[in-house]
Amino acid sequence: MNGRRTVAVVGAGISGLSVAYELLQRSADAGPELDLLCLEAGSRPGGNIRTERDSGFVCEWGPNGFLDNAPATLQLVDRLGLTDRIVRAEAAAEKRFIYRAGKLREVATNPLRFMTSGLLPLSGKLRLLGEPFAGGPSKDDESVFEFASRRIGPQAASVLVDAMVSGVYAGDSRSLSLGSTFPKMRAMEREHGSLLKALIARKRSARRSGTQSGGPAGPAGRLTSLQSGLEELTDALADALGDRLRRDVPVAGLSDMGSRGFRVHLDEGAPLEVDAVVLACPSRVATKIVAGMDEEMSTAMAEIPSAPLAVVHLGYTEGALGDMPTGFGFLVPRGQGPRILGTLWSSQIFRGRAPEGRMLLTTMIGGAHDPGAVELADEKLVATVRRELDDIMGVAVAPFFVRVFRHEVGIPQYSLGHADRLGRIDAALARHPGCQVSGNSYRGISVNACVEEAPSIADRVVEFLRSLPEN
Repeated sequence: MNGRRTVAVVGAGISGLSVAYELLQRSADAGPELDLLCLEAGSRPGGNIRTERDSGFVCEWGPNGFLDNAPATLQLVDRLGLTDRIVRAEAAAEKRFIYRAGKLREVATNPLRFMTSGLLPLSGKLRLLGEPFAGGPSKDDESVFEFASRRIGPQAASVLVDAMVSGVYAGDSRSLSLGSTFPKMRAMEREHGSLLKALIARKRSARRSGTQSGGPAGPAGRLTSLQSGLEELTDALADALGDRLRRDVPVAGLSDMGSRGFRVHLDEGAPLEVDAVVLACPSRVATKIVAGMDEEMSTAMAEIPSAPLAVVHLGYTEGALGDMPTGFGFLVPRGQGPRILGTLWSSQIFRGRAPEGRMLLTTMIGGAHDPGAVELADEKLVATVRRELDDIMGVAVAPFFVRVFRHEVGIPQYSLGHADRLGRIDAALARHPGCQVSGNSYRGISVNACVEEAPSIADRVVEFLRSLPEN
């Protein structure tokens, strides 16, 4: 293939930056000259990954890290020369808590300790023991709550699973699709006929390989970040792109010109003509961009909802927090009283997140159950969090450090029918060869998921470019 080829990546969050970086690494395969542009609507790259460092505190706007059980992200960190910057969660942070019936209760990994804890009433524990004898799925696409209620009982589903869904998705377990949000759970049931049998098999396999298998206290892998916060990762990707990354360039629309490629319409200035395009922006943004090109694709994208979220960071002196437990933090199942979704004990998870003798607590509020919370004034949000931390942890003293971050778009919700929506989007993309989509709106919300899909997307773009006739 001879001649110049141009690719535009729309969006410079972790997905867009990763795809652009992978394309840059593959530029030799795309042809002698690959013009790559990564177009970011805002003034800074990184999307929801953003770290604020102030007064010795390290505060994350969005994700606090990534699990080290997925090699792709660790490999990317290494390729960017950041391996010596890696920090992993403290061992003590493996302890996790759930607030139920007015108390913080540890989610014990030991079965005997779990069964003797106060996480579930006796009837719920007995029902949990019957999990291996639960019936199989009644339909292809069931909600997370339906699945959990069927397998482990409604009480365990309302406490354990609802808390997990709040912590991961800030979502409603009764509306999220199991197959789209937690596909491994569905696979465990299909392969072993029981979650308990599957967990036993995974633990045996993990012991043989010397790895972690995960369990009721949390997923496999250890939470991992970088010394100055997760934004180091996106900053390094942006630096690698150099002047190929263009900030403050909102994209207004996209036109398919057939054999002549695509026309990218900008809010300001002349449109760009490119051979291929990757939409790595949230579906809520992408739906407007493709509306004039493909109405069916736009409609399917618009049907993917999101849960708005507010993040409240509070800094205290260690003595002000009394005899608080050591651990990762706690989650609050819906229906237990508090409005908050949960709190991370951030300075216990990673060293250096607070100055010596200080503690940083990071609380999430809002989500699918309480979308209006993100619209509250800062003072109202902080007052709500303080009141509930006092009720839950006995933290009556005022914090001396406060930061409030808001995500009006928030976390994508893979609600029932999500697989069908993805199928409609894929069918629409097939009508526009050279156009790809990427990002946490589609096939995984985690940092790992976004990084893992980037190489395959870059490969598809390169394959398409190689298929074009010579100029």
